[in-house]
Amino acid sequence: MIRQTAKNALRGFWGTMVLSILASIAIQSVLNSIIGTLGLRGSGNSNQTLIDFILENVVFFALTIGLSIMALLLVRGVGVNVSNIFLVFDKRLYPAYFGLNLLNVFVNYLLGLLIFLPQFVMTGFNQYLELVLSFNHGFSTDRSLLNQSIAFMVSLVISVLLFLFFSQVISGIFQIAIYLQYDYPDLRLMQSLKQAWRMLRPVLWQYIWLQLSLIGWFILGLLALVIGILWANAYAYGVNAAFYEALKEDQAMTIA
Repeated sequence: MIRQTAKNALRGFWGTMVLSILASIAIQSVLNSIIGTLGLRGSGNSNQTLIDFILENVVFFALTIGLSIMALLLVRGVGVNVSNIFLVFDKRLYPAYFGLNLLNVFVNYLLGLLIFLPQFVMTGFNQYLELVLSFNHGFSTDRSLLNQSIAFMVSLVISVLLFLFFSQVISGIFQIAIYLQYDYPDLRLMQSLKQAWRMLRPVLWQYIWLQLSLIGWFILGLLALVIGILWANAYAYGVNAAFYEALKEDQAMTIA
Protein backbone atom coordinates (compact mmCIF):
# COMPACT_ATOMS: atom_id res chain seq x y z
CA MET A 1 0.00 0.00 0.00
CA ILE A 2 2.71 2.48 1.03
CA ARG A 3 4.93 1.51 -1.90
CA GLN A 4 2.06 1.84 -4.34
CA THR A 5 1.13 5.23 -2.89
CA ALA A 6 4.71 6.37 -3.45
CA LYS A 7 4.71 5.14 -7.04
CA ASN A 8 1.38 6.81 -7.76
CA ALA A 9 2.59 10.08 -6.25
CA LEU A 10 5.75 10.04 -8.35
CA ARG A 11 3.90 9.29 -11.57
CA GLY A 12 4.52 12.22 -13.86
CA PHE A 13 7.12 13.65 -11.45
CA TRP A 14 9.90 11.08 -11.57
CA GLY A 15 11.88 13.39 -13.82
CA THR A 16 11.31 16.38 -11.54
CA MET A 17 12.50 14.49 -8.47
CA VAL A 18 15.54 13.09 -10.26
CA LEU A 19 16.45 16.54 -11.60
CA SER A 20 15.98 17.97 -8.11
CA ILE A 21 18.33 15.37 -6.65
CA LEU A 22 20.84 16.12 -9.41
CA ALA A 23 20.50 19.85 -8.73
CA SER A 24 21.16 19.25 -5.04
CA ILE A 25 24.29 17.23 -5.86
CA ALA A 26 25.44 19.89 -8.34
CA ILE A 27 25.00 22.69 -5.79
CA GLN A 28 27.04 20.76 -3.24
CA SER A 29 29.77 20.07 -5.80
CA VAL A 30 29.93 23.71 -6.91
CA LEU A 31 30.11 25.03 -3.35
CA ASN A 32 32.79 22.51 -2.44
CA SER A 33 34.72 23.50 -5.55
CA ILE A 34 34.46 27.21 -4.72
CA ILE A 35 35.62 26.60 -1.15
CA GLY A 36 38.55 24.58 -2.47
CA THR A 37 39.46 27.20 -5.08
CA LEU A 38 39.44 29.98 -2.49
CA GLY A 39 41.69 27.90 -0.28
CA LEU A 40 39.34 28.20 2.68
CA ARG A 41 39.88 24.59 3.66
CA GLY A 42 43.56 25.22 4.28
CA SER A 43 46.10 22.45 4.53
CA GLY A 44 45.18 21.04 7.93
CA ASN A 45 42.78 18.14 8.32
CA SER A 46 41.03 19.80 11.26
CA ASN A 47 40.34 22.96 9.26
CA GLN A 48 39.04 20.94 6.32
CA THR A 49 36.79 18.90 8.61
CA LEU A 50 35.40 22.07 10.18
CA ILE A 51 34.58 23.64 6.81
CA ASP A 52 32.90 20.42 5.63
CA PHE A 53 30.91 20.23 8.86
CA ILE A 54 29.70 23.82 8.46
CA LEU A 55 28.72 23.30 4.83
CA GLU A 56 26.90 20.07 5.60
CA ASN A 57 25.00 21.41 8.60
CA VAL A 58 24.29 24.95 7.46
CA VAL A 59 23.54 24.51 3.75
CA PHE A 60 23.48 20.96 2.42
CA PHE A 61 21.12 19.51 5.04
CA ALA A 62 18.44 21.99 3.96
CA LEU A 63 18.54 20.67 0.40
CA THR A 64 18.00 17.12 1.63
CA ILE A 65 15.06 18.15 3.79
CA GLY A 66 13.70 20.12 0.85
CA LEU A 67 13.60 16.90 -1.17
CA SER A 68 11.73 15.17 1.67
CA ILE A 69 9.11 17.92 1.73
CA MET A 70 8.78 17.78 -2.05
CA ALA A 71 7.98 14.07 -1.79
CA LEU A 72 5.40 14.81 0.91
CA LEU A 73 3.72 17.37 -1.34
CA LEU A 74 3.61 14.85 -4.18
CA VAL A 75 1.99 12.25 -1.93
CA ARG A 76 -0.66 14.87 -1.16
CA GLY A 77 -1.26 15.50 -4.83
CA VAL A 78 0.53 18.85 -4.96
CA GLY A 79 2.81 19.45 -7.93
CA VAL A 80 6.44 20.41 -7.38
CA ASN A 81 9.33 21.83 -9.37
CA VAL A 82 13.10 21.81 -9.03
CA SER A 83 13.18 25.18 -7.24
CA ASN A 84 11.35 23.57 -4.31
CA ILE A 85 14.65 22.13 -3.08
CA PHE A 86 15.16 25.59 -1.54
CA LEU A 87 11.94 25.39 0.51
CA VAL A 88 13.75 25.02 3.81
CA PHE A 89 15.66 28.27 3.36
CA ASP A 90 12.41 30.10 4.06
CA LYS A 91 13.01 32.12 7.24
CA ARG A 92 9.89 30.58 8.80
CA LEU A 93 11.21 27.04 8.35
CA TYR A 94 14.99 27.23 8.46
CA PRO A 95 15.58 27.84 12.21
CA ALA A 96 13.50 24.83 13.27
CA TYR A 97 15.09 22.53 10.71
CA PHE A 98 18.55 23.83 11.51
CA GLY A 99 18.06 22.92 15.17
CA LEU A 100 16.52 19.58 14.28
CA ASN A 101 19.45 18.69 12.04
CA LEU A 102 22.09 19.68 14.61
CA LEU A 103 20.36 17.58 17.24
CA ASN A 104 20.25 14.66 14.81
CA VAL A 105 23.99 14.97 14.17
CA PHE A 106 24.73 15.14 17.90
CA VAL A 107 22.56 12.12 18.72
CA ASN A 108 24.23 10.03 16.01
CA TYR A 109 27.71 10.99 17.21
CA LEU A 110 26.69 10.12 20.75
CA LEU A 111 25.25 6.79 19.61
CA GLY A 112 28.52 5.93 17.88
CA LEU A 113 30.51 6.78 21.00
CA LEU A 114 28.25 4.76 23.28
CA ILE A 115 28.39 1.67 21.08
CA PHE A 116 31.95 1.64 19.72
CA LEU A 117 34.13 3.49 22.22
CA PRO A 118 33.73 1.04 25.16
CA GLN A 119 34.55 -1.86 22.86
CA PHE A 120 37.77 -0.33 21.54
CA VAL A 121 38.81 0.80 25.01
CA MET A 122 38.30 -2.69 26.45
CA THR A 123 40.02 -4.30 23.46
CA GLY A 124 43.06 -2.09 23.93
CA PHE A 125 43.09 -2.79 27.67
CA ASN A 126 42.88 -6.56 27.11
CA GLN A 127 45.70 -6.48 24.58
CA TYR A 128 47.81 -4.47 27.02
CA LEU A 129 47.20 -7.06 29.76
CA GLU A 130 48.04 -9.85 27.34
CA LEU A 131 51.28 -8.11 26.44
CA VAL A 132 52.27 -7.62 30.09
CA LEU A 133 51.35 -11.13 31.20
CA SER A 134 53.12 -12.82 28.29
CA PHE A 135 56.21 -10.60 28.35
CA ASN A 136 58.33 -13.13 30.24
CA HIS A 137 57.40 -15.84 27.76
CA GLY A 138 58.57 -13.91 24.72
CA PHE A 139 56.49 -12.65 21.83
CA SER A 140 54.64 -15.52 20.21
CA THR A 141 51.32 -16.11 18.57
CA ASP A 142 49.22 -18.35 20.78
CA ARG A 143 45.67 -19.56 21.01
CA SER A 144 44.60 -16.86 23.46
CA LEU A 145 45.61 -14.15 20.98
CA LEU A 146 43.64 -15.90 18.25
CA ASN A 147 40.63 -16.20 20.55
CA GLN A 148 40.86 -12.50 21.36
CA SER A 149 40.93 -11.65 17.66
CA ILE A 150 37.87 -13.78 16.97
CA ALA A 151 36.06 -12.31 19.98
CA PHE A 152 36.91 -8.81 18.77
CA MET A 153 35.55 -9.48 15.28
CA VAL A 154 32.34 -11.00 16.65
CA SER A 155 31.80 -8.11 19.05
CA LEU A 156 32.57 -5.64 16.25
CA VAL A 157 29.94 -7.21 13.99
CA ILE A 158 27.40 -7.11 16.83
CA SER A 159 28.29 -3.47 17.53
CA VAL A 160 27.86 -2.54 13.87
CA LEU A 161 24.47 -4.26 13.73
CA LEU A 162 23.38 -2.49 16.92
CA PHE A 163 24.56 0.83 15.53
CA LEU A 164 22.71 0.29 12.26
CA PHE A 165 19.52 -0.65 14.07
CA PHE A 166 19.50 2.24 16.53
CA SER A 167 20.65 4.74 13.91
CA GLN A 168 17.74 3.63 11.72
CA VAL A 169 15.33 4.16 14.61
CA ILE A 170 16.79 7.62 15.21
CA SER A 171 16.57 8.36 11.50
CA GLY A 172 12.90 7.37 11.51
CA ILE A 173 12.12 9.64 14.45
CA PHE A 174 13.85 12.62 12.89
CA GLN A 175 12.32 11.93 9.48
CA ILE A 176 8.81 12.01 10.93
CA ALA A 177 9.75 15.11 12.94
CA ILE A 178 10.71 16.80 9.66
CA TYR A 179 7.23 16.23 8.27
CA LEU A 180 5.59 17.26 11.54
CA GLN A 181 7.58 20.47 11.61
CA TYR A 182 6.32 21.27 8.12
CA ASP A 183 2.71 20.49 9.02
CA TYR A 184 2.86 22.22 12.40
CA PRO A 185 5.42 25.06 12.17
CA ASP A 186 4.62 26.26 15.69
CA LEU A 187 5.78 22.99 17.24
CA ARG A 188 8.83 23.25 19.45
CA LEU A 189 11.75 20.99 18.68
CA MET A 190 11.22 18.51 21.50
CA GLN A 191 7.48 18.44 20.87
CA SER A 192 7.99 17.33 17.29
CA LEU A 193 10.45 14.63 18.37
CA LYS A 194 8.16 13.32 21.11
CA GLN A 195 5.22 13.21 18.72
CA ALA A 196 7.37 11.51 16.09
CA TRP A 197 8.33 8.78 18.58
CA ARG A 198 4.68 8.31 19.60
CA MET A 199 3.78 7.80 15.96
CA LEU A 200 6.69 5.52 15.12
CA ARG A 201 6.75 3.29 18.20
CA PRO A 202 3.67 1.15 17.38
CA VAL A 203 4.90 0.49 13.83
CA LEU A 204 8.65 0.46 14.43
CA TRP A 205 9.27 -2.97 12.92
CA GLN A 206 7.14 -2.14 9.91
CA TYR A 207 9.28 0.95 9.38
CA ILE A 208 12.52 -1.05 9.72
CA TRP A 209 11.27 -3.62 7.23
CA LEU A 210 10.24 -0.85 4.85
CA GLN A 211 13.74 0.62 4.96
CA LEU A 212 15.31 -2.80 4.38
CA SER A 213 13.07 -3.29 1.36
CA LEU A 214 14.61 -0.18 -0.21
CA ILE A 215 18.02 -1.87 -0.35
CA GLY A 216 16.88 -3.82 -3.40
CA TRP A 217 16.08 -0.59 -5.23
CA PHE A 218 19.54 0.79 -4.53
CA ILE A 219 21.17 -2.44 -5.70
CA LEU A 220 19.18 -2.21 -8.93
CA GLY A 221 20.23 1.42 -9.18
CA LEU A 222 23.88 0.43 -8.97
CA LEU A 223 23.40 -2.21 -11.61
CA ALA A 224 21.72 0.34 -13.89
CA LEU A 225 25.03 2.06 -14.62
CA VAL A 226 24.92 3.76 -11.18
CA ILE A 227 22.64 6.51 -12.52
CA GLY A 228 19.70 4.39 -11.41
CA ILE A 229 20.59 5.43 -7.86
CA LEU A 230 18.89 8.74 -8.61
CA TRP A 231 15.58 6.98 -9.27
CA ALA A 232 16.08 4.79 -6.21
CA ASN A 233 16.57 7.92 -4.11
CA ALA A 234 13.45 9.51 -5.54
CA TYR A 235 11.48 6.37 -4.71
CA ALA A 236 12.91 6.29 -1.17
CA TYR A 237 11.80 9.88 -0.58
CA GLY A 238 8.34 8.96 -1.84
CA VAL A 239 8.10 5.85 0.35
CA ASN A 240 9.06 7.75 3.51
CA ALA A 241 6.54 10.48 2.77
CA ALA A 242 3.81 7.92 2.06
CA PHE A 243 4.66 6.13 5.31
CA TYR A 244 4.17 9.36 7.25
CA GLU A 245 0.86 10.08 5.54
CA ALA A 246 -0.35 6.58 6.37
CA LEU A 247 0.60 7.10 10.02
CA LYS A 248 -1.33 10.36 10.14
CA GLU A 249 -4.42 8.64 8.79
CA ASP A 250 -4.15 5.61 11.06
CA GLN A 251 -3.29 7.40 14.30
CA ALA A 252 -5.03 10.16 16.18
CA MET A 253 -2.91 13.27 15.76
CA THR A 254 -2.93 14.84 19.20
CA ILE A 255 -0.09 17.30 19.46
CA ALA A 256 0.91 17.80 23.07
